[in-house]
Amino acid sequence: MARVTLRDIAQALGVSTSTVSLALRGSDRISAPVREKVVQEASAQGYRTDLAGALLRTARPRIIGLVCDIGQELHVEYSREVVSAAEERGWSVMVEDTALGGAAAAVSRVMQLRSRSLVVVDPGSIAPEAFKGIDVPLISIGQISAAPDADLIMSNNLSGMRQLAELLSGEERVLCLDGGRSVSAERRREAFLRVMRPLGTRVRVVSSGSTMDAGWSSMHEALAKEGLKSGAVVCYNDQCALGAMAALWQKHLLVPDDVRLVGFDNSRIARSQAFELTSIDKNPREVARLAVERAVLRAEGDVSAPVFVEVDTRLVRRRTA
Repeated sequence: MARVTLRDIAQALGVSTSTVSLALRGSDRISAPVREKVVQEASAQGYRTDLAGALLRTARPRIIGLVCDIGQELHVEYSREVVSAAEERGWSVMVEDTALGGAAAAVSRVMQLRSRSLVVVDPGSIAPEAFKGIDVPLISIGQISAAPDADLIMSNNLSGMRQLAELLSGEERVLCLDGGRSVSAERRREAFLRVMRPLGTRVRVVSSGSTMDAGWSSMHEALAKEGLKSGAVVCYNDQCALGAMAALWQKHLLVPDDVRLVGFDNSRIARSQAFELTSIDKNPREVARLAVERAVLRAEGDVSAPVFVEVDTRLVRRRTA
């Protein structure tokens, strides 16, 4: 199949190739309705930007860098939503995995592609040294900023946790499989304990992690020590919850008949018909939209004071609880 060109799009719309080129670059010289039509037609025809050519032709490429941990379901959700939100604005996104060679290497790789702003997912898990020497605006998605002058888009854990507390108000015993020592894990644990404390429920926090193996291992250890036969288990994220579910099944405990199970992030795992996991949704689409909005504004010269925006979370109840 022949590669779709700017001329193909121009002919379909009855405009010039220069109009198409300017529209796809988001130029203000083209009206918003025309830009929207061009973007829609380009998408319909399967047009893909010639990135190498674009980098050579312009001193200010419309590129946003994004660094995240692709091994985390939530980070995958964020990356997809950031790419989608950026494409709607005529920008491209260069995504790098912090798990490959470390965060500093990931940041270096996206900067080599002349990113004009950098979105960082969960900067609390990244050493500050990774951002030394970065001369483009930073936008953080997480619980803390990547730098003092970075914009921060943060999820409000308490809003979803309050809904969870209402759901678990009748339980006498709740086990919390914790996410470890990261800032994200600490903030989730603090929010959970804060909303559960007034209920008088007996809550035990067990060290776990963000992976299925961590959830499986910590759940097995808890079952061996405590002989858990009823109550609820609240996990750091959905991957941890899936591992805990497997451990419960292996001990012939039914979810939710014997033990209720709750995850966090409302990822594809939670939404899957195979598991139907009750989970707390962080509204990644809105978080990504806000992050891209700030990234574009900063790239285009906005030097106002750092912005802090909080996005509410919500409980999504499914079969497991």
